[in-house]
Amino acid sequence: MDRSENWQKRSKTYERIKQGSPSLEWTSGLEHRLNLSKKYINFKNKKILDVGCGIGMFLSQFKELGSKVYGIDIDKEKIQIAKNKFKNVFLAPSEKLPFRKDTFDIIWLHEVIEHVDNDVETMKECFRVLKPGGKIVIFAPNRLWLFETHGIYLGDKYIFGNIPLVTYLPNKIYNKLTPHVRNYTRKKLLNLINGVSYKKVYLKGVFPGFDKLSSKIQILGKLIQRIFRVLEKTPLNRFGISQFIILEKLA
Repeated sequence: MDRSENWQKRSKTYERIKQGSPSLEWTSGLEHRLNLSKKYINFKNKKILDVGCGIGMFLSQFKELGSKVYGIDIDKEKIQIAKNKFKNVFLAPSEKLPFRKDTFDIIWLHEVIEHVDNDVETMKECFRVLKPGGKIVIFAPNRLWLFETHGIYLGDKYIFGNIPLVTYLPNKIYNKLTPHVRNYTRKKLLNLINGVSYKKVYLKGVFPGFDKLSSKIQILGKLIQRIFRVLEKTPLNRFGISQFIILEKLA
């Protein structure tokens, strides 16, 4: 393999890692996140857009709740799978949503904003297509979590897995190790929407669902899960794996 072929192979691998992978199965951790959102949002008879919908795991849940569902993604294969179940799913980038302004009651971004090419433009587009009084729900990686969950790059080599304390490194070093993804402090997340008129409905950190651990050692997994559910209700939620924020668009 010559240098050109090797670079092309690395580039394709980088793009796949950068895009991330939406959930392929429904878990108790996802159920918990949806239940948290349901405390502040009524999904019934609402028009909802799932940005980065993948194969449509959340779309299925929203449909059961009585929502009229729409989805976009840049992964052709996953969109094709989603099209087998849902009519209104489209291949499109988040920075250029194929919808008119003031179209949706709810915009859903679950662990996707960290992967897009331009997070500021993505948020502008989301607010453009959101109706006044509508809500944006965002789950995004928390910079205060003790692990980098997306792996890191050391030169051209990608190291998969949960890497401890990388998120606490200075930005200059952190950005070199994670060119494929972003992590957000609360301030950084809110800075994405400077100049937009909105009301903050809810903001907290959420902890992992520990679903993999529960599937291997059920008793231990469930115990740890319960402990962290309690911690979510304390100020320690600031150190959760993800930021969870709901914003309402003002007229």
